[in-house]
Amino acid sequence: MFWKKNKKSGDKLTIFFASDLHGSSVCFKKFINGAQFYGASVLIMGGDTTGKAVIPITEQADGSFLGFQSGTDIRLNSKDEVDEFIKRVNNQGFYPIVMTEGEFQTLKDDPEAQAKLFKKLVCDRVREWCDYAGEKLKGTEVRFLTSPGNDDFFEIDEIFNSAPHVGYHEMEVTELSGYEILHCGGSTKTPWDTEREYSEEEYQARFAELVPQVQNMERCIFNVHVPPYNTILDRCPKLDENLQVVFDMGNPVSMQAGCEALLNTIKEQQPLLGLHGHIHEGRGNIKIGRTTCVNPGSVYPEGILQGVLVTLQGGEVASVQLTQG
Repeated sequence: MFWKKNKKSGDKLTIFFASDLHGSSVCFKKFINGAQFYGASVLIMGGDTTGKAVIPITEQADGSFLGFQSGTDIRLNSKDEVDEFIKRVNNQGFYPIVMTEGEFQTLKDDPEAQAKLFKKLVCDRVREWCDYAGEKLKGTEVRFLTSPGNDDFFEIDEIFNSAPHVGYHEMEVTELSGYEILHCGGSTKTPWDTEREYSEEEYQARFAELVPQVQNMERCIFNVHVPPYNTILDRCPKLDENLQVVFDMGNPVSMQAGCEALLNTIKEQQPLLGLHGHIHEGRGNIKIGRTTCVNPGSVYPEGILQGVLVTLQGGEVASVQLTQG
Protein backbone atom coordinates (compact mmCIF):
# COMPACT_ATOMS: atom_id res chain seq x y z
CA MET A 1 0.00 0.00 0.00
CA PHE A 2 1.38 3.36 -1.03
CA TRP A 3 1.60 4.98 2.41
CA LYS A 4 4.50 2.68 3.29
CA LYS A 5 6.63 3.01 0.22
CA ASN A 6 8.52 6.28 0.84
CA LYS A 7 9.26 6.34 4.55
CA LYS A 8 10.17 3.88 7.23
CA SER A 9 7.76 3.84 10.14
CA GLY A 10 10.27 5.53 12.43
CA ASP A 11 11.17 8.40 10.10
CA LYS A 12 10.46 11.93 11.34
CA LEU A 13 8.38 14.43 9.36
CA THR A 14 8.22 18.07 10.46
CA ILE A 15 5.33 20.22 9.18
CA PHE A 16 5.03 23.99 9.55
CA PHE A 17 1.39 25.02 9.17
CA ALA A 18 -0.13 28.51 9.03
CA SER A 19 -3.45 29.82 7.79
CA ASP A 20 -5.44 32.98 7.11
CA LEU A 21 -2.57 35.19 5.95
CA HIS A 22 -5.13 37.33 4.08
CA GLY A 23 -2.72 39.04 1.73
CA SER A 24 -0.07 39.99 4.31
CA SER A 25 3.22 39.95 2.43
CA VAL A 26 5.38 39.98 5.55
CA CYS A 27 3.46 37.03 7.02
CA PHE A 28 3.86 35.05 3.80
CA LYS A 29 7.60 35.68 3.70
CA LYS A 30 7.89 34.58 7.32
CA PHE A 31 5.89 31.47 6.46
CA ILE A 32 8.13 30.46 3.57
CA ASN A 33 11.27 31.19 5.57
CA GLY A 34 9.81 29.14 8.41
CA ALA A 35 10.99 26.00 6.65
CA GLN A 36 14.61 26.88 7.29
CA PHE A 37 13.99 28.59 10.64
CA TYR A 38 12.07 25.65 12.16
CA GLY A 39 13.76 22.87 10.21
CA ALA A 40 10.48 21.88 8.54
CA SER A 41 10.43 19.67 5.47
CA VAL A 42 6.81 20.51 4.61
CA LEU A 43 5.04 23.88 4.50
CA ILE A 44 1.23 23.81 4.52
CA MET A 45 -0.71 27.06 4.06
CA GLY A 46 -4.29 26.49 5.10
CA GLY A 47 -6.27 28.92 2.98
CA ASP A 48 -7.66 32.45 3.00
CA THR A 49 -4.77 33.79 0.96
CA THR A 50 -6.94 36.69 -0.19
CA GLY A 51 -6.77 40.11 1.47
CA LYS A 52 -9.70 42.35 2.29
CA ALA A 53 -9.50 45.68 0.43
CA VAL A 54 -7.85 47.92 -2.15
CA ILE A 55 -6.12 51.03 -0.80
CA PRO A 56 -6.00 53.86 -3.39
CA ILE A 57 -3.10 56.31 -3.36
CA THR A 58 -4.01 59.38 -5.40
CA GLU A 59 -1.64 61.92 -6.90
CA GLN A 60 -2.53 65.53 -6.05
CA ALA A 61 -2.00 68.73 -8.03
CA ASP A 62 0.82 69.88 -5.73
CA GLY A 63 2.80 66.68 -6.33
CA SER A 64 1.91 65.05 -3.02
CA PHE A 65 -0.22 61.92 -2.65
CA LEU A 66 -3.19 60.94 -0.52
CA GLY A 67 -3.48 57.47 0.90
CA PHE A 68 -6.93 56.34 2.02
CA GLN A 69 -7.24 53.87 4.88
CA SER A 70 -9.91 53.26 7.52
CA GLY A 71 -11.81 56.37 6.42
CA THR A 72 -8.79 58.62 6.93
CA ASP A 73 -6.78 60.60 4.37
CA ILE A 74 -3.04 60.25 4.89
CA ARG A 75 -0.88 62.92 3.25
CA LEU A 76 2.29 61.55 1.65
CA ASN A 77 4.77 64.27 0.70
CA SER A 78 7.62 62.31 -0.91
CA LYS A 79 8.35 59.13 -2.82
CA ASP A 80 9.93 57.66 0.30
CA GLU A 81 6.70 58.27 2.23
CA VAL A 82 4.66 56.69 -0.57
CA ASP A 83 6.98 53.66 -0.64
CA GLU A 84 6.78 53.28 3.13
CA PHE A 85 2.97 53.54 3.03
CA ILE A 86 2.79 50.90 0.29
CA LYS A 87 5.04 48.57 2.26
CA ARG A 88 2.97 49.04 5.41
CA VAL A 89 -0.40 48.33 3.80
CA ASN A 90 1.07 45.36 1.88
CA ASN A 91 2.15 43.87 5.18
CA GLN A 92 -1.30 44.52 6.67
CA GLY A 93 -2.84 42.47 3.87
CA PHE A 94 -4.30 45.29 1.76
CA TYR A 95 -3.70 46.08 -1.91
CA PRO A 96 -2.28 49.57 -2.50
CA ILE A 97 -2.44 51.14 -5.96
CA VAL A 98 -1.26 54.56 -7.13
CA MET A 99 -3.62 56.45 -9.45
CA THR A 100 -4.54 59.95 -10.51
CA GLU A 101 -7.32 61.85 -8.77
CA GLY A 102 -9.38 61.58 -11.96
CA GLU A 103 -8.97 57.82 -12.08
CA PHE A 104 -10.01 57.61 -8.43
CA GLN A 105 -13.16 59.69 -8.98
CA THR A 106 -14.16 57.52 -11.94
CA LEU A 107 -13.47 54.30 -10.05
CA LYS A 108 -15.36 55.19 -6.89
CA ASP A 109 -18.64 55.41 -8.82
CA ASP A 110 -18.15 52.12 -10.67
CA PRO A 111 -18.60 49.04 -8.42
CA GLU A 112 -17.98 46.66 -11.32
CA ALA A 113 -14.63 48.28 -12.08
CA GLN A 114 -13.75 48.19 -8.38
CA ALA A 115 -14.43 44.44 -8.22
CA LYS A 116 -12.38 43.85 -11.37
CA LEU A 117 -9.45 45.83 -9.97
CA PHE A 118 -9.64 44.00 -6.65
CA LYS A 119 -9.46 40.58 -8.31
CA LYS A 120 -6.56 41.72 -10.51
CA LEU A 121 -4.55 42.91 -7.51
CA VAL A 122 -5.33 39.72 -5.59
CA CYS A 123 -4.09 37.61 -8.50
CA ASP A 124 -0.99 39.78 -8.90
CA ARG A 125 -0.16 39.25 -5.20
CA VAL A 126 -0.60 35.48 -5.49
CA ARG A 127 1.77 35.43 -8.49
CA GLU A 128 4.33 37.44 -6.49
CA TRP A 129 4.02 34.98 -3.62
CA CYS A 130 4.46 31.99 -5.93
CA ASP A 131 7.59 33.59 -7.42
CA TYR A 132 8.95 34.31 -3.94
CA ALA A 133 8.31 30.73 -2.81
CA GLY A 134 10.02 29.44 -5.94
CA GLU A 135 13.11 31.53 -5.32
CA LYS A 136 13.39 30.52 -1.67
CA LEU A 137 12.58 26.82 -2.08
CA LYS A 138 14.44 26.13 -5.31
CA GLY A 139 17.17 23.57 -4.76
CA THR A 140 15.65 22.35 -1.49
CA GLU A 141 13.51 19.30 -0.80
CA VAL A 142 10.91 21.37 1.07
CA ARG A 143 7.35 20.80 -0.15
CA PHE A 144 4.90 23.69 -0.18
CA LEU A 145 1.22 22.70 -0.12
CA THR A 146 -1.87 24.87 0.04
CA SER A 147 -5.63 24.79 -0.45
CA PRO A 148 -8.38 27.43 -0.59
CA GLY A 149 -10.22 29.14 2.22
CA ASN A 150 -13.69 30.63 2.02
CA ASP A 151 -12.38 34.09 1.10
CA ASP A 152 -10.30 32.91 -1.85
CA PHE A 153 -11.40 33.81 -5.37
CA PHE A 154 -11.61 30.87 -7.76
CA GLU A 155 -9.30 32.83 -10.09
CA ILE A 156 -6.29 32.02 -7.87
CA ASP A 157 -6.63 28.28 -8.51
CA GLU A 158 -5.03 28.44 -11.95
CA ILE A 159 -2.16 30.59 -10.64
CA PHE A 160 -1.30 28.16 -7.84
CA ASN A 161 -1.73 25.15 -10.12
CA SER A 162 0.72 26.57 -12.65
CA ALA A 163 3.40 27.39 -10.03
CA PRO A 164 6.11 24.68 -10.14
CA HIS A 165 6.98 24.92 -6.45
CA VAL A 166 3.40 24.81 -5.14
CA GLY A 167 1.17 21.80 -4.55
CA TYR A 168 -2.36 23.21 -4.71
CA HIS A 169 -5.10 20.78 -3.72
CA GLU A 170 -8.83 20.98 -3.21
CA MET A 171 -11.17 18.01 -2.73
CA GLU A 172 -8.27 15.58 -3.12
CA VAL A 173 -6.45 12.97 -1.07
CA THR A 174 -2.71 13.14 -1.72
CA GLU A 175 0.41 11.35 -0.50
CA LEU A 176 2.97 12.97 1.78
CA SER A 177 6.10 11.03 2.78
CA GLY A 178 4.31 7.96 4.05
CA TYR A 179 1.17 9.81 5.15
CA GLU A 180 -1.99 10.89 3.34
CA ILE A 181 -3.57 14.35 3.32
CA LEU A 182 -7.28 14.94 2.83
CA HIS A 183 -7.72 18.47 1.44
CA CYS A 184 -11.07 20.23 1.88
CA GLY A 185 -11.31 24.02 1.66
CA GLY A 186 -13.95 26.68 2.11
CA SER A 187 -16.06 27.13 5.23
CA THR A 188 -19.55 26.90 6.60
CA LYS A 189 -21.83 29.91 6.05
CA THR A 190 -20.58 33.32 7.23
CA PRO A 191 -22.20 36.77 7.58
CA TRP A 192 -19.98 38.03 4.74
CA ASP A 193 -21.25 35.67 1.99
CA THR A 194 -17.71 34.84 0.82
CA GLU A 195 -16.56 32.94 -2.25
CA ARG A 196 -16.48 29.35 -1.02
CA GLU A 197 -19.15 28.65 1.58
CA TYR A 198 -20.99 25.38 2.05
CA SER A 199 -23.90 24.15 4.13
CA GLU A 200 -23.55 21.34 6.65
CA GLU A 201 -25.30 19.05 4.17
CA GLU A 202 -22.80 19.98 1.48
CA TYR A 203 -19.91 19.27 3.85
CA GLN A 204 -21.39 15.88 4.65
CA ALA A 205 -21.37 15.14 0.92
CA ARG A 206 -17.81 16.46 0.54
CA PHE A 207 -16.48 14.20 3.31
CA ALA A 208 -18.51 11.27 1.96
CA GLU A 209 -16.64 11.76 -1.33
CA LEU A 210 -13.18 12.13 0.22
CA VAL A 211 -13.09 9.65 3.10
CA PRO A 212 -13.36 6.48 0.92
CA GLN A 213 -10.26 7.63 -0.97
CA VAL A 214 -8.13 7.40 2.20
CA GLN A 215 -6.27 4.07 2.37
CA ASN A 216 -5.01 4.31 5.96
CA MET A 217 -6.95 6.68 8.21
CA GLU A 218 -4.48 6.15 11.07
CA ARG A 219 -1.83 7.94 9.00
CA CYS A 220 -4.13 10.56 7.48
CA ILE A 221 -3.93 14.33 7.94
CA PHE A 222 -7.12 16.35 7.51
CA ASN A 223 -6.18 19.68 5.90
CA VAL A 224 -9.64 21.24 6.33
CA HIS A 225 -9.91 25.02 6.45
CA VAL A 226 -12.96 25.19 8.70
CA PRO A 227 -12.43 23.85 12.26
CA PRO A 228 -14.60 21.23 13.99
CA TYR A 229 -17.73 22.60 15.65
CA ASN A 230 -18.09 23.40 19.35
CA THR A 231 -14.40 23.35 20.27
CA ILE A 232 -11.94 26.05 21.27
CA LEU A 233 -10.79 26.04 17.64
CA ASP A 234 -14.07 27.54 16.37
CA ARG A 235 -14.94 29.98 19.16
CA CYS A 236 -15.32 33.58 17.97
CA PRO A 237 -17.22 36.79 18.80
CA LYS A 238 -20.92 36.84 17.99
CA LEU A 239 -21.98 39.56 15.53
CA ASP A 240 -25.27 41.43 15.17
CA GLU A 241 -27.10 42.25 11.93
CA ASN A 242 -24.72 45.19 11.39
CA LEU A 243 -21.67 42.90 11.76
CA GLN A 244 -20.79 44.49 15.10
CA VAL A 245 -19.65 42.45 18.10
CA VAL A 246 -22.47 41.66 20.54
CA PHE A 247 -21.77 42.57 24.18
CA ASP A 248 -23.48 41.39 27.36
CA MET A 249 -22.81 43.43 30.50
CA GLY A 250 -19.70 44.87 28.87
CA ASN A 251 -18.28 41.52 27.79
CA PRO A 252 -18.17 40.22 24.20
CA VAL A 253 -20.51 37.31 23.54
CA SER A 254 -18.92 34.21 22.00
CA MET A 255 -20.35 31.71 19.54
CA GLN A 256 -19.18 28.59 17.68
CA ALA A 257 -18.63 28.87 13.92
CA GLY A 258 -17.11 25.54 12.96
CA CYS A 259 -18.42 22.57 11.02
CA GLU A 260 -20.53 19.90 12.69
CA ALA A 261 -20.12 17.52 9.76
CA LEU A 262 -16.35 17.74 10.22
CA LEU A 263 -16.61 17.08 13.96
CA ASN A 264 -18.71 13.98 13.31
CA THR A 265 -16.33 12.76 10.59
CA ILE A 266 -13.31 13.16 12.87
CA LYS A 267 -15.10 11.30 15.69
CA GLU A 268 -16.03 8.46 13.35
CA GLN A 269 -12.82 8.20 11.31
CA GLN A 270 -10.17 9.22 13.88
CA PRO A 271 -7.47 10.51 11.52
CA LEU A 272 -4.02 11.19 12.90
CA LEU A 273 -4.08 14.98 12.62
CA GLY A 274 -6.38 17.87 11.74
CA LEU A 275 -5.00 21.18 10.42
CA HIS A 276 -7.56 23.99 10.56
CA GLY A 277 -7.89 27.78 10.30
CA HIS A 278 -10.74 30.16 9.43
CA ILE A 279 -11.45 31.32 12.99
CA HIS A 280 -8.70 33.81 13.79
CA GLU A 281 -9.48 33.77 17.51
CA GLY A 282 -9.54 29.95 17.66
CA ARG A 283 -5.85 29.37 18.31
CA GLY A 284 -5.32 26.08 20.07
CA ASN A 285 -4.34 22.43 20.17
CA ILE A 286 -6.93 19.83 21.20
CA LYS A 287 -7.68 16.13 21.03
CA ILE A 288 -10.86 14.61 19.59
CA GLY A 289 -10.42 11.00 20.56
CA ARG A 290 -7.00 10.01 19.16
CA THR A 291 -7.02 12.88 16.65
CA THR A 292 -4.85 15.92 17.34
CA CYS A 293 -6.53 19.06 15.94
CA VAL A 294 -4.82 22.45 15.71
CA ASN A 295 -5.69 25.99 14.67
CA PRO A 296 -2.78 28.48 14.68
CA GLY A 297 -5.17 31.46 14.68
CA SER A 298 -4.30 34.66 12.85
CA VAL A 299 -3.21 38.19 13.73
CA TYR A 300 -2.04 39.02 10.20
CA PRO A 301 -2.90 42.80 10.34
CA GLU A 302 -0.14 43.18 12.91
CA GLY A 303 2.39 41.54 10.60
CA ILE A 304 2.79 38.70 13.10
CA LEU A 305 2.72 35.14 11.82
CA GLN A 306 1.05 32.56 14.03
CA GLY A 307 1.78 28.98 13.10
CA VAL A 308 1.96 25.40 14.31
CA LEU A 309 5.02 23.17 14.15
CA VAL A 310 3.99 19.51 14.11
CA THR A 311 6.41 16.59 14.25
CA LEU A 312 5.21 13.17 13.10
CA GLN A 313 7.24 10.09 13.88
CA GLY A 314 6.44 6.41 13.56
CA GLY A 315 2.89 7.17 12.46
CA GLU A 316 2.18 9.22 15.59
CA VAL A 317 2.07 12.91 16.53
CA ALA A 318 5.34 13.27 18.42
CA SER A 319 5.02 16.98 19.25
CA VAL A 320 2.94 20.09 18.61
CA GLN A 321 4.27 23.60 19.14
CA LEU A 322 2.26 26.77 18.60
CA THR A 323 4.55 29.48 17.19
CA GLN A 324 4.40 33.25 16.85
CA GLY A 325 6.84 35.67 15.33
